[in-house]
Amino acid sequence: MRKLITLALLAIATWSTAQERKFVIRGEMSSPVLCYSDETIKEVRLDHLVDGQPVVVATVPVEDGKFVIEGIAPETLGLYNITGFDNGSIQVFVEEGEIKVGPFDAAYPVGAKVGGTPSNDIYQAYLDLNSQCIKEAKARMKAAQAVIPDEVKGDPVKEMEYTSPTFYVNNIHFKVAFMDFIYQHLDSPVALYIIKFAMMPTFTTDVIQTFLDAVPYELRKFPIYKELINEVRAANLKVGSEAPDISGLTPEGQEVTLSDFRGKYVFIDFWASWCAPCRREIPHLKEALAYSDNSDRLIVLSYSIDSKRADWVNCIAKNQLTHKNWVHISTLKGWNSEGAQLFSVKGVPFTALIDPEGNVVAFGLRGEEMVKRLKNIVDGKE
Repeated sequence: MRKLITLALLAIATWSTAQERKFVIRGEMSSPVLCYSDETIKEVRLDHLVDGQPVVVATVPVEDGKFVIEGIAPETLGLYNITGFDNGSIQVFVEEGEIKVGPFDAAYPVGAKVGGTPSNDIYQAYLDLNSQCIKEAKARMKAAQAVIPDEVKGDPVKEMEYTSPTFYVNNIHFKVAFMDFIYQHLDSPVALYIIKFAMMPTFTTDVIQTFLDAVPYELRKFPIYKELINEVRAANLKVGSEAPDISGLTPEGQEVTLSDFRGKYVFIDFWASWCAPCRREIPHLKEALAYSDNSDRLIVLSYSIDSKRADWVNCIAKNQLTHKNWVHISTLKGWNSEGAQLFSVKGVPFTALIDPEGNVVAFGLRGEEMVKRLKNIVDGKE
């Protein structure tokens, strides 16, 4: 009886938690007619990206230009898309509460206003700020062009003497406005998305790093924070800099990240089963690892850029690429593998040696040079 009561209470608690995180998206269209046809939209989808691919969360009908999407909000806030249109989509943060979309024209969904919940209100305020900055920038440029002498008009080079100052003024206004907005909302995870969209394309990595350093600790659990940190590290990647925290799955399906080995030296080996030069490095790797039998100072992290799991795991088995200090991971995305992109891998084999603090100490170690360096690590000479 006690067990039944416990299960009942657990069910109620689970149900209550789910109820507390319920979201409702209510959308309304001023016109349901699509952009590139005379047809009206019949349904919309809510989707988000998983490993770069859209995954549909819900599909609902559109009736009289209105739709309602309901569900349980994810534990970690993320940016989703309302799709099904033939001319773009609507971005929305799925979180607890009632989210209002529109009224908007189905032919131009990107212009829809979204609000009603804290994150969506902040993001809409950012979009409104962007629109206002663009409007003011156009007005400044129009005023600058109005005073260009007639004898100069039509000569792009000479016109730039009159318009360049305004171009730089507009650029400064954009940057100051966005930095101030992010500062005002640094306690919201939405700020991380604005850093990604507004700062990453135009600001230096030093400025971006400064803002990321100011992000509160509780926001650093969000995947987008790690993504931004990795992008900054990748942009500054060189000997002496902190390495991006790459990750992948082992052949057994366990997720492994570079930071899991903090406190040890990690020799990252980017390779592929189809790569003959990579296979020629195998005897050298085995020699270095055999030397580390009685040591735990060194890990070899082999990151495969294979796209077919069978090719990857079969190559590991066939060539006996196993050792207590040898870890294999992959995302099976070929050259689109995130780890390879973060390390700017253009060809394999590609290697990087990471120290116990997570900093790069060498690139391109191969053959006997690699064996000697790894043996020195095992011997405590580094």
